[in-house]
Amino acid sequence: MAKISICKGDKVVVVRGEGCNAVDETTKQPVVCTVLKVDRDKGRALLEMPHPRRKGDERQKPLRGVEQWKTARYNQKTGEAGGLKVVKRPVHLSNLMLVEKGPPQEFGRE
Repeated sequence: MAKISICKGDKVVVVRGEGCNAVDETTKQPVVCTVLKVDRDKGRALLEMPHPRRKGDERQKPLRGVEQWKTARYNQKTGEAGGLKVVKRPVHLSNLMLVEKGPPQEFGRE
């Protein structure tokens, strides 16, 4: 297993893959994401991508490679409604570049 320098709370940029095409329209720079969770065994991380709202858009579009639409059927036990929902997809750590380290966290705390 390789040493991993990316942790929860860090700011990263997607360097390779489909998520690298996300560019902030105001600054023309790659979108900076926040790491939500790191799976060290599989070498993957879940990212929180900022979604800029455009004028005239009623709903946000998911970013390919980082988020995806998923259909969910109506669940009678919980009463959860069906429909299209945004689900996060993990990104491999080799496709991420560290921009800024997050605040230090204690071991075992969330």
